[in-house]
Amino acid sequence: MSQPPRVTEAESVVMGPLWRLGPLPPARLMAEVKQVQPWADTTIKTLLGRLIQKRAVRSEKLDGVVRYWPLLQRADYVRGEVRALLDRLFEGERQALIAFLQSELGP
Repeated sequence: MSQPPRVTEAESVVMGPLWRLGPLPPARLMAEVKQVQPWADTTIKTLLGRLIQKRAVRSEKLDGVVRYWPLLQRADYVRGEVRALLDRLFEGERQALIAFLQSELGP
């Protein structure tokens, strides 16, 4: 099984509306992203291009309208982020992460 694409924090902002709302036309995606981050259109297009290259997003023209579709599922993104956190901060030890969360957050 292949690994899901690695998505940066900035790219995840672009993915957010796609995960929440599903396929979106460019103008709607831009508007949704700008509600979270006041980025220029060029910045959003650059991030979107990277996501397409990584195969986390695809574009498709339906009835004359381009729409962007998420290929990477949010659960796969979250799983990868948690795994990276586990490896980086707890040397891959799940019990160490669990113990930390219990001590910080309580039962």
